[in-house]
Amino acid sequence: MLDHVQLAAPAGSEEKCLRFYRDLLGLKEIRKPDSLSSNGGVWFDSGTTSLHIGIEEGFSPQSKAHPAFTVPDLDLIAGRLADSGHAVMFDERLAPIRRLYTKDPFGNRIELIEAQLKALHPDRLKPGDHIRLLAPASSLSLVEEQVVSEGIHALERLGFHVSISCHARKKNVLGSSDVAHRVSDLHQAFGDQSVQGIMAVRGGFNSNELLPHLDYELIRSNPKVLIGFSDITALANAIFKKTGLVTYSGPMLRGIGMNHAYTKKHFIKALMESADFEIETSANWFDDGITRPNQGPVVLQHGEADGRIVGGNLCTLNLLQGTAFMPDLRGAVLFLEDDYEVHPATVARDFHSLMQQPGAEQIAAIVFGRFQAASGLELEQLRYMISYYPSLSGVPVIANLDFGHTLPMFTFPIGGTASVSTEPPLLKIHSS
Repeated sequence: MLDHVQLAAPAGSEEKCLRFYRDLLGLKEIRKPDSLSSNGGVWFDSGTTSLHIGIEEGFSPQSKAHPAFTVPDLDLIAGRLADSGHAVMFDERLAPIRRLYTKDPFGNRIELIEAQLKALHPDRLKPGDHIRLLAPASSLSLVEEQVVSEGIHALERLGFHVSISCHARKKNVLGSSDVAHRVSDLHQAFGDQSVQGIMAVRGGFNSNELLPHLDYELIRSNPKVLIGFSDITALANAIFKKTGLVTYSGPMLRGIGMNHAYTKKHFIKALMESADFEIETSANWFDDGITRPNQGPVVLQHGEADGRIVGGNLCTLNLLQGTAFMPDLRGAVLFLEDDYEVHPATVARDFHSLMQQPGAEQIAAIVFGRFQAASGLELEQLRYMISYYPSLSGVPVIANLDFGHTLPMFTFPIGGTASVSTEPPLLKIHSS
């Protein structure tokens, strides 16, 4: 694995290095070891790799060999560079990847790549469309037939035709069908021109097994709605990362089959309508057969922000850490929730792990869903977790929203955009 990249610069150029690499490109300056500081130069951290600028006698710039850095907003950086007098050349030969070339103040060639592909929104669903049911995580055979029937009937009442993938009910010793079967079902659904939407039948475990085996070009070339939550968080975020396709966190068979007006209304708003919408608050919420009054959104930290939605189930999102499937956290509005299997200490551990990822110091906002009652998690514990991080100062954080492993739930687009404000607490989902 690559530890650092070395570039050279002429003597006395440290301040110019800082203005270019720190102030324009956004790299973080890191202190050189005392044993090397007398050599001059500057070191930077790009999030995953370090850049060392060394002072070289008889310096000549690198016009061909060069480092490439990912940035969250290529157009923003391009504007900064142009305003500072640096020539910018966009290169479309690797489309849909967006990149540009520029030169540092000393003539070294620099490449910048937009970290996330531009969002690709699937067509909205409409009555008469065909929804394919898949089991990318645990097997459909583990779902009660009544739940299956009620879920299918609820989709049919919305006007959809429904089919079940070939291998959805197969089950191996780990409770899922074999990887090849699940990959085949997913590829078949994306490639089938008669299918407009794909719904995971349930969560469970192991959708992350599929990620290295998926044909992401097939998926990008056939954009369509993909919806699920819980373990489907890994699949949904990975597909967005690798293709730009906006996916959806929302009800699966059990949730849609309960026919709750709140769940249905927000399912329709997110998947079937094209207008921006504000997330409403349900009157009550249900967990383990108990109905409780809903106190509504709780502000943990004040602020306002817009950003790209990333996340879903916290512990499942964390499975993507250190892989090529982890979405860029810079500028993200993080949506996080978890189920009855966690407790406050494990939630804190998972949250701290996420906050140690590259780019976490530039998170735009955090939205916590509803943690199941059996988790024992209290809002004050979430507030305490947030207080750990100076980088979150001024970042809006709201909690107790209607998504997660309780009902009812709203549907939201992973890779879509949202606005978060706290006076009063408000979450708005944008249509594009």
